[in-house]
Amino acid sequence: MVGRLLNFLLVPLYTASLAKVDDYGQVNVIFSYASFLVVVFTFGMETGFFNFARSSDKPAKVFSTAVIALLGSGFLLVLLGNMYADGLMQIAGYPTKVHYAVWFTAILAADALSSLGFAWLRFAERPWRFVLVRSINIGVNVGLNLFFLLLCPWLLANGYTWVSNFYNPNRMLDYIFLSNLVASLITLPLLGRVWLNLKAGFDFALYKKMLVYSLPMVLVGLAGMVNETLDRILIKQILPENIGDYEVGIYGAFYKLSMVLTLFVQAFRFAAEPFFFKHAEDGNAPQTYAKVMTWFVYVCGLIFVTTIACLPWLSPLLIRNQAYFADGRGLQVVPVLLMANIMLGIYYNLSIWYKISNKTILGGITALFGAAITLVGNGLFISHYSFIASAWTTLAAYSGMVLLGYFWGQKHYPVPYRSMTLISIIAFAGLLGCLAVAYQEVVPYLAYLTIPAYLLAVWYAEAPRNAARKNH
Repeated sequence: MVGRLLNFLLVPLYTASLAKVDDYGQVNVIFSYASFLVVVFTFGMETGFFNFARSSDKPAKVFSTAVIALLGSGFLLVLLGNMYADGLMQIAGYPTKVHYAVWFTAILAADALSSLGFAWLRFAERPWRFVLVRSINIGVNVGLNLFFLLLCPWLLANGYTWVSNFYNPNRMLDYIFLSNLVASLITLPLLGRVWLNLKAGFDFALYKKMLVYSLPMVLVGLAGMVNETLDRILIKQILPENIGDYEVGIYGAFYKLSMVLTLFVQAFRFAAEPFFFKHAEDGNAPQTYAKVMTWFVYVCGLIFVTTIACLPWLSPLLIRNQAYFADGRGLQVVPVLLMANIMLGIYYNLSIWYKISNKTILGGITALFGAAITLVGNGLFISHYSFIASAWTTLAAYSGMVLLGYFWGQKHYPVPYRSMTLISIIAFAGLLGCLAVAYQEVVPYLAYLTIPAYLLAVWYAEAPRNAARKNH
């Protein structure tokens, strides 16, 4: 979480260093396209590895097979990306930035291989090695961003003209993406001994089984990216050319404020996925999953109300350019996006049933259902409401996925979730958030009272169970 927080803290650097809101909009659009392509580059092999490694007496063979497969597909995709770079950037709307396509194919190929390296560390329960390599990766990215966006401009402004030999202040966007490229490439050798597992070789029969399991996960991943990032692309494509990047810049900056909760959700997912797989054969697994879900929702609700309470000072701290606050719509979408991220986290918990029961196709259908809501909602309303429509559509999509995932999950893999308690807690957190936003100016300290009020609600929800355990 600390490593991801450092990446998150690049937001104030970008908003302060990039001259225009439109420039930050371009950063968001390019990374949105990359998020789709990373799903194609990884081919769902990360989840496939976890599934087959847990039931194999030769997990190194599973790992080696997956890595060698990605080496082959990655080489092909990098080749195609370089051959059609002109066309790709034309589609993206940045025909003069052909080199971005070349850079990002290399970034995505390296990240795909690294994801399997990190998956091995998670499977082998080596968290400190995982933390070390991830931290170096993020540290290199953050360090290079600071070097190019802060130190180089300062040196140039103070008469150190030698900096101009390699630094051009008009290419700030290039340096952001170049930093990502270097960080991605340097991660591969840092994983070191993990790659010794490649000695296990390639098992074609195993690969076919993994492919059958993992291909629906590509569908899940692509549909997930539709829900997470397609709105930026659609805002760019649907709105007039002269305002598209500006609107994406505003939306992208305030979207990052909701990432406070996303940091927790992603960290939880890293830890929970291998945990869920390893406990799948346990007779008490459903009860364990239900307990994990309960406390996950409790913590998410606390992060939600705390973020809303701190929003008046948190937003200018992270968005270091008053031009973003000239448009009052930005702050309006933060509570909506925070609640959407809670729904996404709940879906991650629910989705374990189709992964451990090998019904990944149903997971794909659920993700497609959410993607359909995203496409329809954004397609119909962006032209009228811009990114406000995108925020509410994101919440609707994740909520729809939670409902469908829950009902299918209870049919195929029943888990005794405390559904009414969790719905009540989420609704109460949402109500507190609405009150905090609505009366922020009238009663400035009201927002801070929402935190003890929420904790009291959690205590009330758990009190009968604690009493029962005590009596037992």
